[in-house]
Amino acid sequence: MNWTLVLLAWAAGFLLAFPAPTVHAADTVRVAAIFAKTGDAAAPNLMYFYGARMAVDEINRGGGLLGSAVELVEIDSQSTALGSKAAAEQAVRQKVTAVIGGARSSDALAMAPVLQAAHIPMISPTATIPEFTLIGEYIFRACFVDDFQGAVMAAFALRDLRARTAVVLTNTGNKYSMALARTFIEKYSGGGGKVLMEGEYLEGVTDFKALLERVRRLYPEVVFIPGYCKDAGFIMKTAAEMGMKLHYLGGDGWNGDMISQYAGDAVEGSYSCSYWHRNSPDSQSSRFANDFEAIYGRILSPSPALTYDAFMLLAHAIQHAYSSDPKKIRDALASTRNFQGITGEITFDRDRNPVNKAVVILRHLKGSTVYVKTFRP
Repeated sequence: MNWTLVLLAWAAGFLLAFPAPTVHAADTVRVAAIFAKTGDAAAPNLMYFYGARMAVDEINRGGGLLGSAVELVEIDSQSTALGSKAAAEQAVRQKVTAVIGGARSSDALAMAPVLQAAHIPMISPTATIPEFTLIGEYIFRACFVDDFQGAVMAAFALRDLRARTAVVLTNTGNKYSMALARTFIEKYSGGGGKVLMEGEYLEGVTDFKALLERVRRLYPEVVFIPGYCKDAGFIMKTAAEMGMKLHYLGGDGWNGDMISQYAGDAVEGSYSCSYWHRNSPDSQSSRFANDFEAIYGRILSPSPALTYDAFMLLAHAIQHAYSSDPKKIRDALASTRNFQGITGEITFDRDRNPVNKAVVILRHLKGSTVYVKTFRP
């Protein structure tokens, strides 16, 4: 027997059974995008991945960064804080240069300590909870904070809608919802409005009838729901099925047009705030919207614009640092001044929050959103 041939055949079979690990080119800049691909946030989070892909494609068409291509590493957060933490740990193991994500405040809060400990810069497009960036010097955000949007919605209810009574329905299992509700109640009450009820519910609840029966007896002029599009939408839809006609207000968690997929016609005429709208009066926004929709279809939320801005902000920092070293990138990010993004100008304060980031008010009509006005700090 020819043992050489036997050994060669065995070796070939072994290699087929256990393929060699993927080798990544040493000259690529690896950036992770951590958002949900599975779970209840998967549908709205798809827009984040689209924004990331568009930014990376554009950067690479322009020659990449420092002469190297950008490699996008997409990691599933599984729509949970635990999944987000595991995704951040995976990003560390894969030795990424930086991370863009997560979407929800609770997910970003779970990721941040992992990336701070690893000294990997992290930019969240939409984590609005104030304490997020306080986790450490490597943690940044591209959006406004809950304190500001809560104050804006309270002012809008009082001044623009002239609503003097309100009900607030809060997801008490979610830090984002609680933070936004707290600020709204404080500013609305302080401005002369009366909060008739502070209703509570938990994540995953689908039966809101008992909660809404309490609301029915109060006849509020507005109902503020600082939740994400799924739970807020189900509350509105249930109220409509119960024959209740209410005027709703929401925060950025309604995710633009996405809420109509859960609320249906019940959201008609309601208002929410956001970071950006495709019809914002800005030529750069129009260009982005047209380019995006030519590739990915209709923009359903502001999330792709903010994710695109986060990637471009990172690219700007890498070019200015003239290095892919995470420490030098962090320093360049922290010193960013007057970066002109799709969603507005970005200058970071000492806590790595954008200064004077505007809030856009939207009205929900016929399954879509209409730009109403812009609030600036």
